[in-house]
Amino acid sequence: MAVLVLDSEAVSALARPHESVARHQLVRAAMRTAHTRNVPVRIPAAVLVELYCGGGTDEAIDRLLARGFTQVVTTGARMARVAGHLLAAAGAGSELAIDALVVATAVRFGGGAVVTHDPGDITRLAAQHPNVSVISI
Repeated sequence: MAVLVLDSEAVSALARPHESVARHQLVRAAMRTAHTRNVPVRIPAAVLVELYCGGGTDEAIDRLLARGFTQVVTTGARMARVAGHLLAAAGAGSELAIDALVVATAVRFGGGAVVTHDPGDITRLAAQHPNVSVISI
């Protein structure tokens, strides 16, 4: 595994452990494994769009990011191209754009695992990339 990529549910589980203790523990276990193997943990910037809602909910996300255990990856033209190709190969539309960017992050880093609460869509998008695996939470 070259990289561990977190989707919005995984980030939310870390930032708000009281909402689902079981999910929090699963994500923490994946992160411990990554840390033990010196595998970087990445969060696509697009994932934050799903999490920043205002109304006092942003602070938990900001605290998580400030800890430095993860790095936010921006979406440039290359990442967007990979994500677009993933959508086309899966016969999906823009409703899965952020999921496609999550998978594209793993693809661009040379393969890895995606931690998600939506394994169906992620597996569908990663179907052409056997070096991308899914960790369901």
